[in-house]
Amino acid sequence: MALYRKGKNWYAAFSADGRHFNRSTGTSNKRRAQKILDSWRAAIIEGRFNLLKSQSPTFKDWSKQFVESIPHPNTRRRYACSKVALDDFFKEARLSHVTVSRIEQYKRERLTAKVKSATINRDLALLRQLMKRAERERYIARNPFEMGNLFLEERKGRRQPHILTYEEETKLLTVSGPLLKALVILLVEPVYASGRKLCR
Repeated sequence: MALYRKGKNWYAAFSADGRHFNRSTGTSNKRRAQKILDSWRAAIIEGRFNLLKSQSPTFKDWSKQFVESIPHPNTRRRYACSKVALDDFFKEARLSHVTVSRIEQYKRERLTAKVKSATINRDLALLRQLMKRAERERYIARNPFEMGNLFLEERKGRRQPHILTYEEETKLLTVSGPLLKALVILLVEPVYASGRKLCR
């Protein structure tokens, strides 16, 4: 391990995991640079130095590997549906190219295609798990889902409840059989805790 100056800052030359690195210490102070280098040396010795693997797999290969590793058949089938949509968008991109901006683009394209927010969120749930494992395996430095909430607000896309008017309730009761009529009255008649009906 050695320090050398390049421009204003000090750089460190060192080897780890059988690979050679030249990394900036981010400081122009030699004493500070030496402390940083010493901390890197200790991290390498203790196996704590976070070095990314030289080349990340393609998204399609990684998603295939991930889905096939899921033991529960129902979960695997659910993930397989989302995998199709994700693979179609990210294609042969490397995992390191799955960024926040690309995920936002994926969401926009799916929304433009009239896909429901809940479906897109299921896709994103799988994507989050894929990237979480990729980070753990050191293919990416950071899971993009840790940089903010990337999920869609589902309530906006849901059908809002419709409260029956008095006229609509009357029409419904007119065409209902005895059992259905009892159920309708039970569901649509607002009642106080004391049992008295609310004013219309």
